[in-house]
Amino acid sequence: MAPKLTTKEELLEDNRFLNSVLNGIRDQIMVVDKHYRIEEVNKAFLDRVGKQKKEIIGRHCYHVLHDEDKPCKISKHFCPVQEAFNSGEPYEALHTRYKCRKVSYFRIIAYPMLDENGSVTRVIDMARDITQWKKSGDHLYHVQKLIFLGKLAADLAHEFNNPMGVILGFADLLLEKMEPGSKNYDMLKTIERQGLNCKKIVENLLSFARHPEESDYSADVNASIEKVLLVVENILLNVNITIVKNYTKDLPNVRGDSKHLQQVFINLITNAVSAMQGGGTLTICSRLDTSGSKVEILFKDTGYGIKKEYRDRIFDPFFTTRDVGEGTGLGLSASYGIVSKYDGNITFETATEEEDKDRKGTTFSVVLPVVLFDA
Repeated sequence: MAPKLTTKEELLEDNRFLNSVLNGIRDQIMVVDKHYRIEEVNKAFLDRVGKQKKEIIGRHCYHVLHDEDKPCKISKHFCPVQEAFNSGEPYEALHTRYKCRKVSYFRIIAYPMLDENGSVTRVIDMARDITQWKKSGDHLYHVQKLIFLGKLAADLAHEFNNPMGVILGFADLLLEKMEPGSKNYDMLKTIERQGLNCKKIVENLLSFARHPEESDYSADVNASIEKVLLVVENILLNVNITIVKNYTKDLPNVRGDSKHLQQVFINLITNAVSAMQGGGTLTICSRLDTSGSKVEILFKDTGYGIKKEYRDRIFDPFFTTRDVGEGTGLGLSASYGIVSKYDGNITFETATEEEDKDRKGTTFSVVLPVVLFDA
């Protein structure tokens, strides 16, 4: 029979048991008193902040977590701990956190602890990292949205194409009857020019909505980039943009049609140019990944970066931050569709000047599978 424990030993055993329970929970747990001082944390919380327990206990939560000198007051970013203290009820929130160029999502629930009079004395704050879960859900939603918008775009494009063809046809007939250089001739040329712009938009819509079904394409990445640069290189130099090329030689071909990939590359270059008003550096790299099964193409600019509020929407069709008439918002969504067709992926990393002055800019990464040939 085991010896009976004393009251002190029982308390120590209970304490060890409770600590074991807390540290066994993978959610980040923090207990805060009514003055927002931290009374207890678990191992998951310590791992997140990268500090020892003795460095945290007794300090204010807003200082430890956000380096603030007073309780948090961030617009549209409610503090669950404050809400639990104020309402006496559990409060749940989804918080987005930015660290350097990485975005994380946390589900936070604050549980109030009440005394015998029903007053809140402490709050237990539990945070769970749901970044992977949210990104998986967002990706599925995005794919479903692209499918729906693709069908809608195809229908609209076909409906729009017929009357636009009639307008261009009659404009061409009238131009033949007008004296070049006359006022009427110039007005008709304006109609024709704008009609051709509309036709180009229709073509972009159709390109976004539908791609050829063949999948046996094989493309040389470096050659495709060079073909694009032959067209735009002088234009970039005229707007004070320096091009730095860093290609890996003898890359294997990737899955994809060369013309389609050139469309992707020129869209990414166009975006980089628009982000570098006044000049900058565009670095284009190509390389084989460590597995040898994928090729990565990087487009790195030194522009102003993508604002936080835009980052979840840049691949949405028709979304653009440019002024009216300067872009349709189809470039990145069409590029996403093309690359996805070939089982590839487009991602980006970005930092604004406010986030990181020395590293501001955006890097788009296009990853495509290598074409495997039978021996």
